Amino acid sequence: MTARAALRTLSVIGAVGLIGYGLIQPVESEVRWLICLWAAGPLLWLAARITVPPLRRGLTSSVYHLGLVVLVGFALLSLQLLRQQVVQAEAISSFVATSPDGRTTSNVRPVLASQRILRGSMSDRRGEALVASEPAAGFARRTYPLAERYDPRAFSHVVGFFSTRYGQSGLEATYAEYLTGERGNEWARLRERFLGGAPQGNNLTLTLNAELQARSAAALGGRAGSVVVLDPRTGAILALVSSPGFDPRGLSFDPAAPDWQAENQRISAYWAQLTADGAGQPLLNRATQGVYPPGSTFKTVTAIGALEHPQAGRPAEITCPESYLPQEGAPPVTNAVADLASLTGIPSDLERVYAFSCNTAFAQYAVRLGPDLMSDVARRFDILPPQRTASSYPAFTELPTSQSLLYVDPGFLNYPRALADTGYGQGQLLVTPLQMALVAAAVANDGVMMQPYLVQRISRPDGGTIREFRPRELRRTMSPQTARTMLAAMGAVARYGFGSSVSGFVPGIPVGGKSGTAEHVPGAIPHAWFLAVAPLDGPRYAVAVMVESGGEGSSVGAQLAGQVLAAAFATE
Repeated sequence: MTARAALRTLSVIGAVGLIGYGLIQPVESEVRWLICLWAAGPLLWLAARITVPPLRRGLTSSVYHLGLVVLVGFALLSLQLLRQQVVQAEAISSFVATSPDGRTTSNVRPVLASQRILRGSMSDRRGEALVASEPAAGFARRTYPLAERYDPRAFSHVVGFFSTRYGQSGLEATYAEYLTGERGNEWARLRERFLGGAPQGNNLTLTLNAELQARSAAALGGRAGSVVVLDPRTGAILALVSSPGFDPRGLSFDPAAPDWQAENQRISAYWAQLTADGAGQPLLNRATQGVYPPGSTFKTVTAIGALEHPQAGRPAEITCPESYLPQEGAPPVTNAVADLASLTGIPSDLERVYAFSCNTAFAQYAVRLGPDLMSDVARRFDILPPQRTASSYPAFTELPTSQSLLYVDPGFLNYPRALADTGYGQGQLLVTPLQMALVAAAVANDGVMMQPYLVQRISRPDGGTIREFRPRELRRTMSPQTARTMLAAMGAVARYGFGSSVSGFVPGIPVGGKSGTAEHVPGAIPHAWFLAVAPLDGPRYAVAVMVESGGEGSSVGAQLAGQVLAAAFATE
């Protein structure tokens, strides 16, 4: 093979490889596709240029080269159209973009086309209707039976909205193809197109306990924050509340309205109200998209690291000094409560420094573990270093979900003071309440972290099952012995530690917990966190609550978590 032939072959292989790689990229990776497309252009031109023997300089040669450039340009344009109109057509049509403040943008055309479809219903785990559809003036109208008993805002971030003007969000967006019948009911849709009849979508049965969801929202009492309740044994989400919320009825178009223009103006006015600067971002799902420093709740992860790596962490050898200097020239780590050693004892042990939330003790644990082991244990819980390709959490895709981060700046953990701060829950940590609920659930489930899920069954209008979701294990995050030790430590928090008030809401039921008071903006009131599991002798509930600028986790957070646990047991 000549050098020209080899170069042509390599150019063709390179161009085909770039184009093939670009075509399989997800629709949100448009930049990556365009880079591949433009990089393939010169390779295609080179392959074509080598194929034809060299021409003498002159008009013929100039026209040939111009034609070659135009031909390659048309080829690139054709490939772009191929991706948009064939390969990724369905994905582009149903793509939902979510902005940092929770606003969603989606293609309105599928929504308009589905206006004549009786979208499937959503019901809770006990069959209580939450969302439904009914015929209206030759079209279909989305209805919300949940509003007959509950505040619709409590369910808004889960069920989402369905709007002819602003697209879809929540489960309305994620399961749109099932709710419209495009998936799971294809034969019925084909029959309706040719023989007529009212198109109907498929129904969703959720893992939510509607009563628990409503009571959890009521316990938040209008404060900005979130509540997550998981079944640690299965990963089923029993409650997922974000406050403030919105009323999905305000964005739903009523085709039976006498004046469609006025109806659209009403929807636009409500949208403007939701997206106003002072509205508090009610479209943002704080439970899954909000990222916050976790405060002392992260000491759970640090403690697990010390127990899982005993040679480095030395969990039994610990003290709780008033201050700890991990790095010369940097400010020392101090405790939030003076003379904490009088409560933890001198020397202390892991259970007592955990129960009384000693910052200096967990700073020591983190420094002993070092950046590699700290990163290892955080990664087990999907709290990761920043990654260009991981802006969302891949283990939970039913709702828009942010990726929890161990730090933001590369190399941050290489500094002992930064490592120490991370050990007690500050530093550059940014986590979602869902992620911290998964940490608590893993402890409660003997160290195994289950995949969280919201939909347990998709069924046809006639009741036949299309798809049923089963519990799925993500990974073992710690040994069973470590899980038992941590469960006992959480029990100590609820018995005698900072956060013991949580036990008063469920008398007679052994509870475990961990408070967190997270500093964020200098001078601002800290966020109040609390993790809880119950009952200790066989955990059925794992809870994470967070109140933005709520104050002390050991008081505000513990009270909220206690109310949520009481509601969970009352609604079993």
